[in-house]
Amino acid sequence: MKKLLIVEDDKNWADILCGYAAAVGAEARAVVSGGQAMEMIDNWQPDAIVLDMLLAGETAVALLNELRSHADLARLPIVVCSNVGVNLADLQPFGVRALLDKASILPDEVRAIFREVLDGAK
Repeated sequence: MKKLLIVEDDKNWADILCGYAAAVGAEARAVVSGGQAMEMIDNWQPDAIVLDMLLAGETAVALLNELRSHADLARLPIVVCSNVGVNLADLQPFGVRALLDKASILPDEVRAIFREVLDGAK
């Protein structure tokens, strides 16, 4: 079973995203910060990450930079799910494979992207 790490500080969104992961046959765990994400990555070794750009007290950019600084994590696929206006082309150098806008995403779109990213992981 593929593993998907959700980095989201809004519990309702984290629960929703975990439900979408389960719907595509993935095991999901949620954390609320970049520090927790790095610990979970080391201990649980997820196949992909879903990342909110605005986390309490920090931004996802710090986590993206941290991931890219480790050779073994540089290829970990990332899906950004946020309501902050960001451009996928700007995030692709960090390993971001897809961008989901919280304001307009549809359940089928989320499930399709999760399937695609997890199928291409490892």
